[in-house]
Amino acid sequence: MAVKKIILSCFGLGFMPIAPGTWGSLLPIGLFWVIHHFWPNIGVLLAVLAVLTTLSSISCVVLAGSAEKITNKKDPGWIVIDEVAGQSVALLPAAFAGENILLVCAAAFILFRIFDILKPWPIRNAEKLPGGFGILLDDILAGIYAAAVLTAILSFKTIL
Repeated sequence: MAVKKIILSCFGLGFMPIAPGTWGSLLPIGLFWVIHHFWPNIGVLLAVLAVLTTLSSISCVVLAGSAEKITNKKDPGWIVIDEVAGQSVALLPAAFAGENILLVCAAAFILFRIFDILKPWPIRNAEKLPGGFGILLDDILAGIYAAAVLTAILSFKTIL
């Protein structure tokens, strides 16, 4: 269980005493920003987000269900690998942001956290799925909602 906890908590971020999901969401933003700073290439940024989303999603689906059974809790708060996956999806439009990267990353973070916390339809229903799928899918949907809103905002800004 120790290795599972390390993976599912994103190296302990899930055990932060306040807002562990928020800390989990900051991990992909930090990684994205560092890569953008040193290698600002859209293809590289999209590839990094795709790999991060894929690896965190697979880890969540494979490992989180057994963690639920062991802890006897539905979606234990210390599991934040799902936030990494969802936030990575929310960051996809940021790959195209260019020089406004910090502002766009902040917007992606805020939008993702809003959708993840409020859980508008069908996000709330998705978390009712069993095991790792339920833990993951609500965050992926929150990431899709955040990415869609962020894309609309960035598109509107371009039109003006």
